[in-house]
Amino acid sequence: MAEAVAGRGYGFGYIPPLATAVALGGPYRGYVPASLEYPWNILYGLVLAMTLCAWPVAYSRGRVQREFAFALFIFGVAANAVAATYVEGAADGWYTGAVTGVCMLGWILQFGVDRSGGEARLLCRVRVASHMVYWYGYVALEGFLFLVMGLLVADLLNQSILQTDPLTPGRAELFGEPEMSSEVTGQLSSGQRMALVWKVVLIEFVVLIPLFLLGPFIEYYRTWFMQNIEQDLRLALADRWQRLSLRYHSDHRTGDSIFRVQVDASEVRGVLDLLMGISRGTVQCLILVILVALLSPWLGFTVLVSFFPLIMLAYWAMRRFRTRNLVMRMANADLTSRIQEAFRAVRLNKAYGVERQSQDRFESDSLIAFNADYRQTRVHAVVGVAMGFIYQSLILCGTVLMALWANAERPTFANELIALAGFSFVLWNLTAYRWAQGKFSEAATRIPKLVDAWGGAQVMAMGLRRAFEILDMETAVQDRAGALPLAALSGEVRFENVTFAYGEDRPVLEGVSFAARPGTVTAIVGPTGAGKTTLMNLLLRLYDPDDGSIRIDGRNLRDYQVDSLRANIAIALQENVLFRLSVRDNIRYAAQDASDEAVVEAVRLACMDDFLDGLPEGLDTVLGDRGGRLSTGQRQRLSIARAVVRDTPILVLDEPTAALDAETEHRVLSNLAEWSAGRVTETGVRTAARTVFLITHRISTIRRADNILYLDGGRIVESGSHETLMGVAEGRYRAFVQSEANLVDRQREDRDDG
Repeated sequence: MAEAVAGRGYGFGYIPPLATAVALGGPYRGYVPASLEYPWNILYGLVLAMTLCAWPVAYSRGRVQREFAFALFIFGVAANAVAATYVEGAADGWYTGAVTGVCMLGWILQFGVDRSGGEARLLCRVRVASHMVYWYGYVALEGFLFLVMGLLVADLLNQSILQTDPLTPGRAELFGEPEMSSEVTGQLSSGQRMALVWKVVLIEFVVLIPLFLLGPFIEYYRTWFMQNIEQDLRLALADRWQRLSLRYHSDHRTGDSIFRVQVDASEVRGVLDLLMGISRGTVQCLILVILVALLSPWLGFTVLVSFFPLIMLAYWAMRRFRTRNLVMRMANADLTSRIQEAFRAVRLNKAYGVERQSQDRFESDSLIAFNADYRQTRVHAVVGVAMGFIYQSLILCGTVLMALWANAERPTFANELIALAGFSFVLWNLTAYRWAQGKFSEAATRIPKLVDAWGGAQVMAMGLRRAFEILDMETAVQDRAGALPLAALSGEVRFENVTFAYGEDRPVLEGVSFAARPGTVTAIVGPTGAGKTTLMNLLLRLYDPDDGSIRIDGRNLRDYQVDSLRANIAIALQENVLFRLSVRDNIRYAAQDASDEAVVEAVRLACMDDFLDGLPEGLDTVLGDRGGRLSTGQRQRLSIARAVVRDTPILVLDEPTAALDAETEHRVLSNLAEWSAGRVTETGVRTAARTVFLITHRISTIRRADNILYLDGGRIVESGSHETLMGVAEGRYRAFVQSEANLVDRQREDRDDG
């Protein structure tokens, strides 16, 4: 709330003195009477309360600011109500509206001071996009007009038109009918009563027609800004989800994240709709209770008493709503994950003939989701029946009491105050009964609706809580203060005693140290699970080391901005992720500004020419989902082209040629070796050398590396060139090469035998 009022270094300290000046200037300049007689004393008291509340709202924070902001709102509503009903003339309305407008200006126009850079600069913030404030302002104005019009029309119809009672002097002057004043006549004629009928019609026409015409535009406006709020939340969730570390993504099902971003985020509009309705209904209900309490405190007391069983019912139900809705959402998130997994594995299921098992797992998760939803719906039904009984009993009791008072023509409670306001509800007569019965029934009906809406908001809030859990998560890898952008790489990449673990029971790397210079290829080999891919993930800062450091050009990776670091590293993954885009757009996926010439060069380096000619539209051919039109080897070459087109100083190739035949592999690696070493272009400019990291099991690929790191158990047990390591008797790398060679020989023999 404090942040919503001001915050972020902005404030509105100019408002209290300005509001005080306007409040004092009205009587001082003679715009309104400088008198403390009734009813000006009431109006000036409320205006004074507004100006006094403006000071702590402007100069305090936290709970104090919230409490005084609420008090300022209440006093503002009361002051404008008094100006519209108890004080005659238009000057008081303009005066009160001016003070109210100045107080509201603090929300719209705020100032701050920027002291960064050694100099103080004045900042200004104009909140023109405060759509909910505007909507609430319209709702308040609409409610106020309907209240005044309802009171006025009810009094005119029931007293003056139906019972021929004359008008009060003030009302007769307002309508321009002095001859209908109680000071002139004791009873209205049929002609005067007919004239009043047309006055009533004119009043309703003047008030209702503009509101009727504005209604569709206001509803469109509300829908528009609510959808924008939902869209902003969904975009913020997606942005934060993409920035979360791989630790989060490794531990969470994709379907659960999809459900949070797509479904849970959409609850924000429903929650705001309900909260707006609750706040609007609460204010209206309080006004209705106050109005009927003016006629009889027993009516107000009866309404208030009904709150206790409803509060007890709400206390019993709300916890169950929240718990069961959270379970329902988790069950539906699991169901979404199951559907996603089934769609992703449809080819595998068909190949193995396990469609029935997949369907059984789906039906099991669907049944769990169904039962969770049913248990929640059952609580809603019980609460609905109980609330119906409570408010129907309340209406019956109130109606009986009002009928008895009207039959006895008892005086109303605040009859003197009612008479001063110019209304005739001074006795419990037909007019008072019909008006009070309508307002009492409306108040009684609103209470269970408010409880039901609050329950609905609690349910939807569970979805928002799941969505906000993502927003509240801090990314594990963040820029430290003073982080620098990474310029072109000119030195080496160095790992120094790097240790890393995914958890206390999952150690991966321990004391890893090596260096890689530009223009060289460093191959990382070893058994599965040795930590090869993790090593490159640390270079990309997808994780940070638990101990040790990684340096580029002698500077710790943590000293560089994360985005600039990753902008200087390209990676070709063994898992080739392709999109339903053209081949050209898939290549340029991570380099949107790459020229067509750069794309063509990347195609050449990745040896894609042979299969591009067979595609219907060449580079402009749109691929199917996950690159369904391409073979595994073709997808792998496209992934290499995507990495090359970024033209970064560091290139990471994770099993880049596993699906390529020997001849294609030889051509691709020759091209990459030429590209990484730097070359002289046709214009005579020499391109910079690049540092290449290669993760692979293929001996033909490994032996081309300048340096080979053999990783096992999270440690580098051997390093050197292929020839050097092969010369190590009983070396781990030598055993690895011989094992791979024997495997290739056996595969060749099997093919020959076949």
